[in-house]
Amino acid sequence: MKAALKYPVFYLAPAEHMVYVFWREEHVTTRRLLAEADGWAGQEVVDASGRCYTIRRCRETGPVGFYGHVGPTDRRTVRYDTDFEETVCDCPLPELQAWIVREYPRSEWFREACWRNAADFRQEVFRCRSFEELARMFRCRPEEEPSIRRNMTRFLAVALVVGVVIWLLARYT
Repeated sequence: MKAALKYPVFYLAPAEHMVYVFWREEHVTTRRLLAEADGWAGQEVVDASGRCYTIRRCRETGPVGFYGHVGPTDRRTVRYDTDFEETVCDCPLPELQAWIVREYPRSEWFREACWRNAADFRQEVFRCRSFEELARMFRCRPEEEPSIRRNMTRFLAVALVVGVVIWLLARYT
């Protein structure tokens, strides 16, 4: 079944004790990851409307860009399509929060995300009042993510303005 997911979307990976957050459709991965995860079959996906879908399978649909055509076969970048099971259930925010509080502190990324202890994490998770607020704990919106190109553009714009001001001051004084 095809599903029209409302973003942000939470991918729950119980084997890794991990939750992944996506703010938009990102159906790009490597062949190796797709094969290792066995198409992410059985993982649950919770969208921002509180609907819980189970992944039947993800299948490769074609290569992406230049790196999808050259290089080692297992490392090639590919697009994939996701099929979901027919049954869809509700997953209210408190239920998702409870899953995250139970599983995520057991993941290898918990300490790397700079959480001191599970109690502080639990308190912050249950303080969230919406799916979007909860999603921001794990990944900021794409437009809020650091970008070298955006930062370089801002730097050059400021440098240009400062240069013009200095030139005008030097010219008229």
